[in-house]
Amino acid sequence: MIYLIVNDHAKTGGGSKVEKIKEFLKKQAAQRRLKASEFFTVLPTENAGDATKYVRALCRKNEPADVWVFGGDGTINEAVNGLELPAQITVSVLPGGSGNDYVKGLGLPNDPIACAKELLAATETRGYDVGSVATFENRGTVRFAGSCGIGYDAKVCYEVDNSKLKPILNKLHLGKLAYLLTAFKQVFANPRFRATVIADGMSRSYDDVIFLCFMNSPYEGGGLKMAPDASPCDGKLSVVVAHGIRPLRVLTMLPKLVRGTHVKHRNVECLQCSEIEVITDSRQYLHTDGDVQALTRHVRVQCLEGQMQMPACGKEY
Repeated sequence: MIYLIVNDHAKTGGGSKVEKIKEFLKKQAAQRRLKASEFFTVLPTENAGDATKYVRALCRKNEPADVWVFGGDGTINEAVNGLELPAQITVSVLPGGSGNDYVKGLGLPNDPIACAKELLAATETRGYDVGSVATFENRGTVRFAGSCGIGYDAKVCYEVDNSKLKPILNKLHLGKLAYLLTAFKQVFANPRFRATVIADGMSRSYDDVIFLCFMNSPYEGGGLKMAPDASPCDGKLSVVVAHGIRPLRVLTMLPKLVRGTHVKHRNVECLQCSEIEVITDSRQYLHTDGDVQALTRHVRVQCLEGQMQMPACGKEY
């Protein structure tokens, strides 16, 4: 049984795409000589956290199930936070947001029907890594599928989420422009900070930090190739630290983020680790898959190796 979790508010036009997905699945059911209700069911999200509740409930049924998540990176994040192990479910993603960074990182098509065809054609499953981040202020732990970060990128997410411009741009199918405009603004507005980083037991300190990103997938921020070599299947976090770069030089680097060539800059460092602890000298915004979680000075991020089963399709890692 396919359980289609639908967030048709993720992007303007989502409702029509949902209908196309339903029609596609009805045809697939007919080809298998099944009733549509025997092949799939739709689980709409009405409120924040609904996708988490759906996935948690399916895990607790302890029965085989294929969960398809249609929405943006935030909906995928909710689904990941509902996973309980051991579970007999697979989780798949269909692009339905304005950024679709996680889908892009998996190498899946940006068209939901083309993506659905690949998912159905897959004959094997593969274990994908999940990130876990704990903040010491409230002792809470949340997970992420593709990306987590503190500093500049998290502040951009915060500003976009609270901007009146994003809904307007989404209606014009220009949602990524909201991120771009905010990214330019925050180059000058977001304060720098000092950080102590402990990666797999090795400690180092950085001054004038712009951001720290913890990546399971190469992309975040609507298509920025933040960690070009990140893999969701290697049991490691790809950590990117940018520090000591003047604002005007940061502006010239923004286009390089799209291509992933920013990592060649001498003040951009890339680390790989299974666990990392970060202590900053001032409170910074923290995001997971683009959703801002907290203001924090102390976080621990871990890679939970292979804890999400997905159909083996898309990019080979």
